[in-house]
Amino acid sequence: MKKIDLINELQKIGLEKNMKILLHVSLSKIGYLNNGPKDLIDAIEDIITTDGILVMPAYNSYGNYKPTLSIVNEYFRNQEDVTCTNQIIASFAVWGNQKGKIAANIEYTEEGLSFEAGEQSTLARLYENDGWSLFLGTDYSTCTILHLAENRANWPSKIIFTEEFTTSEGNKIPFHDVAYQDEDFNKIGLEFEKEFQNNPTVFRQGKLGNAECKLINQKSFVDFAVSWMNKNRT
Repeated sequence: MKKIDLINELQKIGLEKNMKILLHVSLSKIGYLNNGPKDLIDAIEDIITTDGILVMPAYNSYGNYKPTLSIVNEYFRNQEDVTCTNQIIASFAVWGNQKGKIAANIEYTEEGLSFEAGEQSTLARLYENDGWSLFLGTDYSTCTILHLAENRANWPSKIIFTEEFTTSEGNKIPFHDVAYQDEDFNKIGLEFEKEFQNNPTVFRQGKLGNAECKLINQKSFVDFAVSWMNKNRT
């Protein structure tokens, strides 16, 4: 598939100029692209323009936590005009002229380090700025924005844990975070779809190559997920 075809299909899904996008992608589900990740990222950036925002999870490592990210993530985070936030667990790569107001860096204090997917995070900034999650061939099991919902929701067995982080200067700082559980993310996503499938202001879908694709307004999705978790998690 050529880049011009990617642009046309992405616009059919509902991608528009100036959108702020958190991207989840399975390149293998899409099929052959002439220039691989480059064509896909270039196509998205051409549509949303530099007045939009493109965000992807970035590689990071803490203790035994070493997330496996795709070749698209790696290509994107290594672009010269992409900024990577400095969180130790929930780091993001961010592109666009307004990336400074989305890329949430932290101060290495107990207060600043804690709840990296919470109210001081890139996820919260996307929520506040009418962000969208774009799923290209992926399901909801790795839907990062739902971790913001987990920070906001309260269910009986919710756990807040404490660990210790050692800075490059050797200082030990305690930090706190939610014990995340993504086992019900697909169920939450499918129930959201059922309720909003005919509302293009918050839910859009289509195909890109061989991939089933969805474009979802994050504010609506997070608000729905918080309510769902409060009612259904035990």
